[in-house]
Amino acid sequence: MMIVLCILLVAAYLKMGQSEKHLDIDAAERAVNELKRAADFVYIHGHPTKLAVSVYLPPDIEFGESFIENNTINLAMEVTQGHTDVWRRARGDVFGTVPSSEGYYVFTVESTEDGEIEISS
Repeated sequence: MMIVLCILLVAAYLKMGQSEKHLDIDAAERAVNELKRAADFVYIHGHPTKLAVSVYLPPDIEFGESFIENNTINLAMEVTQGHTDVWRRARGDVFGTVPSSEGYYVFTVESTEDGEIEISS
């Protein structure tokens, strides 16, 4: 009975870990989608359009591998077998930095005079 109970507890623990990873990846997808939508809106409306976007950056983001540049918003996520990239391509040329820790952030998405889109927190 104890062995069966231990096996069930280990299986439940592993399943919970997988669920947490899926939730983190989903949060990263929501963040990237929100930033992309704002960047596209600002691109279409041109200079001096500016938006504020509130997003949550989940834990397990590989901040050294994440970037906002060359039409791409990319969050690299640590997963069990390495990492996965959550990314979207914006209509215009975007640039900016990704904060270096988990949490809620208000990003400013702004069109520059050069026609680029700056994303900053």
